[in-house]
Amino acid sequence: MLMCEAMRILGSPDRAEDVLQDAVLRCLSSQALQRTPDSPCSYLRRMVRNLALDHYRKQKREIPCDAFAETLVCPATPVEQKLSAQEDLAHLMRALGALCPKRRYAFVEARLKAKQQTEIAREMNLSASRVHALIQSAQTQLEAALAETL
Repeated sequence: MLMCEAMRILGSPDRAEDVLQDAVLRCLSSQALQRTPDSPCSYLRRMVRNLALDHYRKQKREIPCDAFAETLVCPATPVEQKLSAQEDLAHLMRALGALCPKRRYAFVEARLKAKQQTEIAREMNLSASRVHALIQSAQTQLEAALAETL
């Protein structure tokens, strides 16, 4: 029953097994369980459901590496692909330079230097939502500029 609940949320038997194992380990090592819960079955169901949802959310936040592996230029790629990638990069750099200074700073700090948006907001003396809007508009502008080259 617990396996089915986790599998329904995660869609994978392997991930569901991981969730069940995590739930068992938490039950065994929990200091809070000094006494038996009134309804152990409900307690376990809720625990597995919550853990499965946590795993699902974490899975959704992860960026699949396969999506970027195809776009990377490696030494074995043909010369034409390397030149095309270099041209795209040069065009992207020109588009980045054409952004207004606030947008460019917010985008570079967030996307290339991996700073948190709240930290950037403090540095720029702006609200976090405004910084988010600057980053989004910069990304949209850069995507449009890159789409023009294709």
